[in-house]
Amino acid sequence: MSVKEYKCPCCGGNLVFHSEIQKLHCPFCDNDYERSVFSEYEKALEHTGKKDSYEWKHETGEWRTAEKDGDTVYICPSCGGVIEAGDTTIATECPYCGSSAILPEQVSGKFKPDLVIPFKVGKKEAQDIYKKFCKGKGFLPRDFTDEQKISGMRGVYVPYWLFSCVAEGYANYEGTKVRKWKSGNKEYIQTDYYMILREGKLSFDHVPVDGSLTMDDTYMESIEPYNMEEAAAFEETYLSGYDAEKYDMSEEECEPRANERIKRSFEDSFRKTADDGRYATVVPKESRVICRNGKVKYALLPVWVMDIHYRGKRYVYMVNGQTGKIAGNFPVSSGLLIKRSASVFAGSAAVMFAILNIVRLILS
Repeated sequence: MSVKEYKCPCCGGNLVFHSEIQKLHCPFCDNDYERSVFSEYEKALEHTGKKDSYEWKHETGEWRTAEKDGDTVYICPSCGGVIEAGDTTIATECPYCGSSAILPEQVSGKFKPDLVIPFKVGKKEAQDIYKKFCKGKGFLPRDFTDEQKISGMRGVYVPYWLFSCVAEGYANYEGTKVRKWKSGNKEYIQTDYYMILREGKLSFDHVPVDGSLTMDDTYMESIEPYNMEEAAAFEETYLSGYDAEKYDMSEEECEPRANERIKRSFEDSFRKTADDGRYATVVPKESRVICRNGKVKYALLPVWVMDIHYRGKRYVYMVNGQTGKIAGNFPVSSGLLIKRSASVFAGSAAVMFAILNIVRLILS
């Protein structure tokens, strides 16, 4: 027969019910606990050491697999020219006549998207956004933003997996309150420690994870969010005039990233309610997320992409084709940097020289 004991959270001693104060009392460290608070503490112990749980249902069905070795060659229906397309290419243009070329087998069967967000930002607007982005960059080389480079910007539909679920979670924090006072010549500091428990449920709709190996995840996440309310059922006509890629990372391969993003969002939500200004410090101790009723959809989302190869290095810029949000990195002109540094040094030297002259006048 098992025996249950109530252990003190502070010292581990056995708690007893104190009839006079109607609380659980520790005779070893003299702490008292409300029964309701202790019940919450026991509930927290039940979660200790348990792992997160994620449950995803893939609704894309039992699709046939497609394998291609190397590039696939297509014939342009407008001019008869040869179009070379990579394994992940869905839509491109004929290099001879410029006609839009959509490859139907790349958007059928297992590769057919569920949703698409059409481009709302045009090429000229995306180029203007890039130019504005470059303004104020004092060390940017003057020839970096010339029109020839900007003209290479292309609109691409990027493959995404969208994860939706209902997540239940639990989080445990340690909070402190500090009180200071003086008595005579001595200063006293009292630090009280609190267990802060948070438990709740959140719904996540369309958490995006980039399904392309060639697209940099850092940039892709930097231009989020997308407004999924504007997503439409997929039709090939949306692809006309743009490049498009199919996924080369399966939904199963993207699950860990989705789980990570969901857990981080869940913890951030809990942390805001725990760290509400009542405590001097709030330290996360443990959390757990259980994801249920998970569903995954495949979508194509619009991105303007520009690759600039400048002095042996590659610089990438991405503009959200729906919202216009931009991300990218810049080179630094060594000539402008040296010139600016020299100017600052000369100015500092002039100030120092003036100060020395003033000192000499005072001493003379």
